[in-house]
Amino acid sequence: MAEKQSFDPDLITGYPKSKKKVNLQIRRFSVLNELTEDKKSKAQSIHISPYGLEFHVPDEFVDGTLLKIDVSLPNYWSRKQSFVDYARIDTPKTFKILAKVVRTEDVGKRGKKKLVTAQTLNIDEVDEKVLREFLKEGK
Repeated sequence: MAEKQSFDPDLITGYPKSKKKVNLQIRRFSVLNELTEDKKSKAQSIHISPYGLEFHVPDEFVDGTLLKIDVSLPNYWSRKQSFVDYARIDTPKTFKILAKVVRTEDVGKRGKKKLVTAQTLNIDEVDEKVLREFLKEGK
């Protein structure tokens, strides 16, 4: 039997400038999500890196839960245009990440908020470049 590899959250919190705040929309990933609109939770990142993210939400997520996360970077499409050779009529404001919950902790009074640490499982290669460049900017 293969040995289970554990994820190191320092890949998120130790990433340079990972404390930048970005808006997120989070929902559980499921085949049914494609048929019915599952509840989305709005959040803001505490830490973000290409390896994963940390954020606060009121929802409880069991370790191993798959999450579909929409990430809103400022000027996302104009940033992405420097990496792609195509134009679009619409201007997307978000990109998607598929992530797996690796830890959920109660925070705040009476545990009404949860600190969720999620490992990135799938991110578009160009969106990863856009995120890396965003994190290199400013303070």
